[in-house]
Amino acid sequence: MSKIRSSNSIASIQRKIKEGRGQGHFSEYKPWLTVHDVPSIGIVTRILGWKSGRLHHFLSEHFELAHHYQMEWSEQVIDIREQFPLLPLDKTLYIAQKLGIKHPTDPKNKLPIIMTTDMLLTVKQEEV
Repeated sequence: MSKIRSSNSIASIQRKIKEGRGQGHFSEYKPWLTVHDVPSIGIVTRILGWKSGRLHHFLSEHFELAHHYQMEWSEQVIDIREQFPLLPLDKTLYIAQKLGIKHPTDPKNKLPIIMTTDMLLTVKQEEV
């Protein structure tokens, strides 16, 4: 599992929100984590998305990048947002508590981390 290079302090989280990370759609979206935030032994990739017209950040070449290309070719997918934050933090803390599992924390400061999903897709809605 990769270690996060950037700080997980409250100030760092507020800075990311102020920068617009994890916000926007299409070409305006900024991922919560970038390839610069997470050191990796494996291959990280940045590519220009055909649909979004922006640079996408993938922390796994084989899984995330391959899935991204599949979604680029899908006619149903209209937007691809990678490293999407699961906010607000209170909700993921609540879910972990209800499931009886430990919420991930930063090993340095023991604060809960903002979890992300590899990819959030926006798909065309079928007409009813």
